[in-house]
Amino acid sequence: MEVNPSEITIRPYKASDVDDFMVYAGNDNVTRFTRWHTFTSRNEALTYMKESCIDHPFCRSICFRDRSIGYISITPQPGDGQCRAEVGYALAAKYWGHGITCKALRVAIRDVFVKFPQLVRLQALVLMDNKGSQRVLEKVGFLKEGVLRKYSWHKGDQQGLDDLPSLLISKSQPEDSSRISLRPFKLSDVHDFFSWASDDRVTKYLRWNTIASKEEALKYLQEVAIPHPWRRSICLDGKSIGNVSVKPKSGNDRHRAHVSYALAMEYWGRGIVIMAVTKSL
Repeated sequence: MEVNPSEITIRPYKASDVDDFMVYAGNDNVTRFTRWHTFTSRNEALTYMKESCIDHPFCRSICFRDRSIGYISITPQPGDGQCRAEVGYALAAKYWGHGITCKALRVAIRDVFVKFPQLVRLQALVLMDNKGSQRVLEKVGFLKEGVLRKYSWHKGDQQGLDDLPSLLISKSQPEDSSRISLRPFKLSDVHDFFSWASDDRVTKYLRWNTIASKEEALKYLQEVAIPHPWRRSICLDGKSIGNVSVKPKSGNDRHRAHVSYALAMEYWGRGIVIMAVTKSL
């Protein structure tokens, strides 16, 4: 079926959503990876909605033409954990594969950081064999942090502890764009440049090899980065944390240019590269 993205919205639940809620909450294919069991009655679903959705600090119905087709919950943690929140979601099976969850999550993430300014981190636990959910989270900027083995029962079933390890996937609060700037490289950037240019995880997909020493880093800045026709240091509060380059072609290809970039791994998932590339174009 065709779904117009402009018709996808999120909003708080209403008791009148119960019949639409039952369509997906009563489907074993949908609830297979959720923390709650499949609902078998309308009354059971209504009670759950009132107690766990409507009264939730941030639970939203994913809507198509204002009809509930799924949900997103983002739960801030208490006490010293109030800087982070747990993310969960589900979508009616007939709407899978249309990018709906990604769109709804992007809106929810934007809204929750505004509603709860103390948040700096969102995280989700995803069962290893839930590949679809892993792809959704990666598309909206979450990063895999590790595998949690024997971490939690799945719906009260101890038998699943060994068979269903969970991935910990997280996303940090988007960086304030006013703190991100671009400028030409300087020789004094050598220490900051070396800190990320020597990281194999950063250079894995670059055309240049991992920098092995500060001397090599200084030579690269002198001979490649600084003389480059348009290579800029991506800076956070003035500190070099990455680079973006736009290299015009020559001759009959002078109407186009090649764009490349890299960012220190500790800053991945904050939207910094998107800000930097946008500023450079």
